[in-house]
Amino acid sequence: MDGPVQRIFKLNLIIMRILGFYPTQKFKKIYKLYAYAVYVSFTIPVPTLAAVHLIVGENIDLVQFGDSSFIIFQVGCFIFKLVPFIFNAEEVRKSIYMLEWPIFNNYSKKQEVIIEKCVKICKRNTWLFLGFCVCTFLSWSVTPFFGSVHKFPIEIWLPFKPTSNEKRYVLTFIFIFLGVGNGAVSNGVIDPLVSGMACFAATQLEVLKGDLENLGAEAEEILRSKCDIENQELAEKFKNNIIYAKIGKCITHHTAIIKFIQHYEKIYSSVVFTQFMAAAVVICVSCLQLSMVEPFTFTFFAMISFLLTMLLEIFLYCYFGSILYEESNCLTSAIYMGTWYEYDLKSKKALIILMERSKKPITVTAGKILDLSLVTFTTILRRAYSLLAVLQNYQIDM
Repeated sequence: MDGPVQRIFKLNLIIMRILGFYPTQKFKKIYKLYAYAVYVSFTIPVPTLAAVHLIVGENIDLVQFGDSSFIIFQVGCFIFKLVPFIFNAEEVRKSIYMLEWPIFNNYSKKQEVIIEKCVKICKRNTWLFLGFCVCTFLSWSVTPFFGSVHKFPIEIWLPFKPTSNEKRYVLTFIFIFLGVGNGAVSNGVIDPLVSGMACFAATQLEVLKGDLENLGAEAEEILRSKCDIENQELAEKFKNNIIYAKIGKCITHHTAIIKFIQHYEKIYSSVVFTQFMAAAVVICVSCLQLSMVEPFTFTFFAMISFLLTMLLEIFLYCYFGSILYEESNCLTSAIYMGTWYEYDLKSKKALIILMERSKKPITVTAGKILDLSLVTFTTILRRAYSLLAVLQNYQIDM
């Protein structure tokens, strides 16, 4: 049976490997050259040349700025967002395969339902978000053919006139298409992967809570199934030893979850922060674009699709960050809900140590500044609205 990595993130890893973000175990040096080539050829040029066009272009008004800026910010953030996957690929692999630790895969038949639920959620999110990204990218890329005044989906600076002949036009269009498409598909698999790992950690906390609540019941079950001790005193001593051993396993499990989250935050904190900063600007500019385009046109629905994709992207991070916080915050309650009053003194002391450790909830931050939570999600929306109000006032003044 495949481990959790292949069961949950198989599609993500296949696409990431094709795009140069997930190294193979063989031919590592050749693959690294391939990853650098893809990064330099497709990730960097389009947003850079689009930004140069806005800077050096003549008579750039607010409409032209809006047409290009949301793509520049979104695609441009990939330059920084993908850095860990290009230059720190082995650490990325290590963080993913921490999900294969034996302590994370040692659960009962009853708890298997919780794990399967996590697998289904993560796979669903991957297909849903990847579908959103691909549909949004395709609708954006064909807008020039539906009445747009632009000859390309996004205007970029080039040292030659790309519309001077048909061959140049087609090659330029393909160049833009591949550059932005690379980012769209990368986003479509990387964001569900990173947010899915937070979902996995929250699921492990849910499993841990179940273990803590049922320490006494599981010890009784083991005592009945494996031992037939007539001496009540010996039976009670054996039961206490089982409970103490299970508490030790729970402490080890909790420590492993904390280590996983610490490594997770170290690798992906900058990735999420970059996306959050870009999202605030992109959501704002997308809303500004919606206020300027004619309703119920192809461009209008393309912008709606883009906006929904951006909202879903940051919501995945914030939602699973909140779930992780809530699950870790409930560990003390899970201990209290068990039959702790029946345990011996040694087990009670061990539980007190675990309760003290769990008083500090597990949180994940973006750039060591913003917590991944639904509060942060609403904060991003408020900042985007504030920026939108400023741009609309600027538009009115003009």
